[in-house]
Amino acid sequence: MAFQLSVFKKRRFMPVLLAGLFCLAAGNLTAQDSGRNMSMPLTVSVFSESVSLPNFQGFFKNPNWGVRIGTEFYYRQNDGRQLLQTVNLGYYHHNGLQQGIFVSSEFGYRKFIGHFFADATIGAGYLHLISELKRYEPVGNGYKNASQRMHKVMPTVGLGLGYRFGDVTVFSRYEMFGEMPFAYGGTPLLPHKALHLGTRFQPFNK
Repeated sequence: MAFQLSVFKKRRFMPVLLAGLFCLAAGNLTAQDSGRNMSMPLTVSVFSESVSLPNFQGFFKNPNWGVRIGTEFYYRQNDGRQLLQTVNLGYYHHNGLQQGIFVSSEFGYRKFIGHFFADATIGAGYLHLISELKRYEPVGNGYKNASQRMHKVMPTVGLGLGYRFGDVTVFSRYEMFGEMPFAYGGTPLLPHKALHLGTRFQPFNK
């Protein structure tokens, strides 16, 4: 892949606005739920990222590392299940290709079996990319240098497994996310995969 065509220039601030709306909606959820004594956990994970269709190969061979922090809001929860929404902020570095900074929100369902749990999520976000490759855009019959910065929509889907120790949990999470529009070779979306290892805890419990 020698270059990518520049896209989204005229609407590059729209993803930023959408990201702001995600955060605003999350703040409203917190305010609405304050009367229910629902605490806000902190989720921290490190992950290995690669560009790939869904599989479990290549995570630890020349890994591209990233980190993500976030929190969760619960629409329903009891001892056996949770219906939740996440808000996340993250960064990754894909060696020789790009750096990515993202904000995302996901809706999910988590099922507990004793202290073990499994969950599934689907969502979207804003992905700000800094290319480490030269980029060009068409001008007349030729090309000119394009910005190394790109603004993308980031659809996500994930599956997780974990174990709960009181107010602290540890988990592993497999996630697929995309950068779109991709606009190279007729492909509308470039798929990425990520394997997370992380923890979730209650920093504000008294």
